Amino acid sequence: MRLNRGALQVKSAACAMAMLGLATACGGGAAPPTPTAGAGAAASAVPATSPQRPPLASPAASPSVAPSAAATPTPGTSEAAGETYEIQPGDTLAIIAQQFYGDPTMWRRIYDANKDAIGPDPDKLKLGTKLTIPPKQS
Repeated sequence: MRLNRGALQVKSAACAMAMLGLATACGGGAAPPTPTAGAGAAASAVPATSPQRPPLASPAASPSVAPSAAATPTPGTSEAAGETYEIQPGDTLAIIAQQFYGDPTMWRRIYDANKDAIGPDPDKLKLGTKLTIPPKQS
């Protein structure tokens, strides 16, 4: 079948008319809907209060990571002076605190003891950096 310019214009006009008819059928150009009798009564009603929520449980501790060979104390260090740990791939201070103290929230203790080695951002640990782990307080 061969189309000429006139046939193309007719198709375009038919398409435009179909779109106009579709818009009218979907409410385009129609009057706005009239409210029902119950709608005014529902709008003036007082909304129900939401039920009381139970208190949140404390977050679960992250799974314990098996200590690596780097987590062992360096020979020559005493328990009073703390242990030495070399930062491994994927380590965070919270993970290291979990390994040594059993509590990831004690990361700040490790950071405070190693600010010079870590720098101003405790989230940017450099692989291979040696950290001094302060002894766990009783």
